[in-house]
Amino acid sequence: MTIISQPDVSINIIPATQTISNEPQKVLFVGQMISGTATAGELVTNIGNAGEEDALFGTRSMVAQMIRQARVINKVTQFDAIALADDGSAVDATGSIAFSGTATEDGTYVISVGSKANYSVTVSVTSGDTATEVGDALETAFALLTNAPVTGANSTGTVTFTAANGGTLGNSYGIKVEGSVAGLSTTITAFASGATDPSLTGLFDVIDGERYQTIVYQSNLTLTTLTTELDARFNVNNEILDGVGLIAKTDSLANILTLGNAQNSKSLTVFGNKVLDDTNHKGGSMLEFDDVITAKFGALRALRLTEGADISQFVISANGALDSFGGKSIASLPYFNSPVTNLPLIPVGKGFTATEIEQLIAAGISTIGNNRTRTQVICGEIVTTRKTDAAGNDEDTFKYLNAVDTSSAIREFYFNNLRARFAQSRLTEGDLQANRNMANKAIIESYLDNLFQQMGDASLAQAGEAARRYFKQNRTVTLTLIEGKVTITMKMPIVVQLRQILATMQIAFSTEG
Repeated sequence: MTIISQPDVSINIIPATQTISNEPQKVLFVGQMISGTATAGELVTNIGNAGEEDALFGTRSMVAQMIRQARVINKVTQFDAIALADDGSAVDATGSIAFSGTATEDGTYVISVGSKANYSVTVSVTSGDTATEVGDALETAFALLTNAPVTGANSTGTVTFTAANGGTLGNSYGIKVEGSVAGLSTTITAFASGATDPSLTGLFDVIDGERYQTIVYQSNLTLTTLTTELDARFNVNNEILDGVGLIAKTDSLANILTLGNAQNSKSLTVFGNKVLDDTNHKGGSMLEFDDVITAKFGALRALRLTEGADISQFVISANGALDSFGGKSIASLPYFNSPVTNLPLIPVGKGFTATEIEQLIAAGISTIGNNRTRTQVICGEIVTTRKTDAAGNDEDTFKYLNAVDTSSAIREFYFNNLRARFAQSRLTEGDLQANRNMANKAIIESYLDNLFQQMGDASLAQAGEAARRYFKQNRTVTLTLIEGKVTITMKMPIVVQLRQILATMQIAFSTEG
């Protein structure tokens, strides 16, 4: 059948004009493996929520531990990993608990190795038990913790714990004994003697061109490998590749201050954990693996910045219902007072003092500790190690991680939307022609102003008429037609965090006069 249809009509559907959001968060874990299906040094992507890390890297490995504990907080964000094999000459760190005597009463010990939150066992003692029998009971109880990154073996009452991964990693592991039993005594020997860490040659070659907003970096690995990679990614032509590396260190105040003062990167956040050398507690005052502390914070940071994620349990949002959901707007919300799930409390009087915390912040070291009621572990001020610019001048711009996050979120938003809006556009100093992809100075300025308005609405840039006027007065657009180039300069008034309230109260004895 011949069909005649006149006039010819063609209607094309084109996308609506809309702004583009920032890229989804990705977290990269770098740590040691033991054995598994993964190949050391290769990038493993999209590690799920069903315990895949055990088969990939070995159940007792530190990298599996990091991912496992991060998933307690964040089951939404993409987790990738680069696993490192132990060096062939690596020496495993060891620590021990030595029991001596014979029990003259019934009693109980609570013994924690590495992590009070995850690797604590209760050892019941009966009157008449010898040191060897108590050691056997501890060995048996600890053997049930099949994913602990340490193993224990008893010999005539001395239980020696051995790090599952070789190298210096295990030297910071803690041991704590709680409880006492008449007739028995305990002696703790702190973890030590771990030596020879993995080679890091070409470590980050496998992520060339891939962006990770967070890199959780095992605490014993060479820091310059991380900072060199991330600092080079902070400002890259025609790309958004910046991210922040996280590490933690258990050590003395003096050594942690030395570490912080030696670093100067806006892409590095270091957490300090005070080391204890008490009779019954040797290791971090927060009895947790350094790399679990950073894994949990990294998971929290990524969840906060994930669009639409439920973060209500991690923020105080009594006056801001919208802050119960993650996204780029949360970049400007303070980290301090955010709870960190399943980290052990620091015993009273054993952590850093308020004065010491101020010293740490000045050195670029962040802390996590108890809330005032000692019921929850929360974040303190989260800072980077950035202190001076390339010329050695003091620079506070990137001192706080929130400022880095806020600036990065705004930059990415502008980058994505400028690329989308002017993806295939003519450039002119004249008027625009209707229904043609064209741009001139006025349209570019207008679009920049529109994006700034949206940044104000997102609580990243300052909002209101005064802020908009400031932005317009301090942004320039220059066209170079022979090169097809647009040069833009902008001053961005960002939102900052309320960190301090100073008030003066004068006493009065009368309400008259």
